[in-house]
Amino acid sequence: MADEAANKEKGGKKKLIMIAVPVLVVGVAAGFFLGGRGGTADAAAETTTTTVAPTEGPVVEVDTMTVNIGGDGTRYARLGFAVVLNAETAPETVAEKIPLLQDAAIRIMAGFTADELVTTDGQDRLRAALTEEAIALFPDGEVMRAVLTELIVQ
Repeated sequence: MADEAANKEKGGKKKLIMIAVPVLVVGVAAGFFLGGRGGTADAAAETTTTTVAPTEGPVVEVDTMTVNIGGDGTRYARLGFAVVLNAETAPETVAEKIPLLQDAAIRIMAGFTADELVTTDGQDRLRAALTEEAIALFPDGEVMRAVLTELIVQ
């Protein structure tokens, strides 16, 4: 009788362990995947926080320039462009570095041919190059992008 009671007790413990272990494993796995890989509730909250992209603000025009462009012969382009600032940036913030942006534009334009600049693909690449230079000059996020305001190729 004592053996039968001991076996019954062992069987009950086995059932409890067989139920508890999978439940525990599933609970830990769920916590791992849903809770930021075992982190605290603060870590989970941080992963669900969304960042708001800055909105576009003032547009600062750069003086129109006539520059030499690459290719055969002597070719020119009249370039007008502007930089779009984020909404929190005052135009005065970028004014002192505009000459540096003009210098970069002259260098960039020398790498384009007339045939490239008259295509939309070439103009998109020019915008991208000007944007990249502007962002490099203003690394704190003041400038969002550059836009073309005039482009005449001769």
